[in-house]
Amino acid sequence: MDPYKVLGVSRDADEETIKKAYRELVKKYHPDKYVNNPLADLAAEKIKEINKAYDMIMNNNQSAGSSGSYGGSSGGYSGSSSSGGYSGGQSSFAAVRAMIAQGRINEAAAMLNSLPRTAEWYYLSGRVRMQMGWYDQALSFFQTAVNMEPNNTEYLDALQNLQARRHGYATSTQGGGICIDPCTMCLCLQCCTPWCDPC
Repeated sequence: MDPYKVLGVSRDADEETIKKAYRELVKKYHPDKYVNNPLADLAAEKIKEINKAYDMIMNNNQSAGSSGSYGGSSGGYSGSSSSGGYSGGQSSFAAVRAMIAQGRINEAAAMLNSLPRTAEWYYLSGRVRMQMGWYDQALSFFQTAVNMEPNNTEYLDALQNLQARRHGYATSTQGGGICIDPCTMCLCLQCCTPWCDPC
């Protein structure tokens, strides 16, 4: 596998270009887009391939002093396609992403504990908390990731999607009555429940 071909970047691409291509592909093939879709398995396999390619390039760049060329045997990467894991217990953000995509949330959380707390660490920690149903913590992690890298569209999308989801359920009191957001109010009026008291 040529990791540069998988990510659609040239061999002399700089790190920012590689990261941007990676983020766009992850966004395109993200498992959340393929829930209850016959293409879900293909998307999951594609995500694994994208993560593996990204990991290969980044690991090689680190070992080669960010030279940007992939040497294959000297890249220091060895994948285990049967388990979907990384040999030698190698920890990486790409491995965490693969685990999240495979639903291996506890393993992803454990691996995150061994990684540096970068913006990507906070973003992936937020994804893990989302899977666990801990939305307040997820929101906090996403917000930190966005604060650290405000121009990262992947992190911004995650934050905005969670905020929108939470806003849909948010209620507050005003003037003694319950003020419900328009979407929830519409649902209440449709089902005609007596407890629905619009402002």
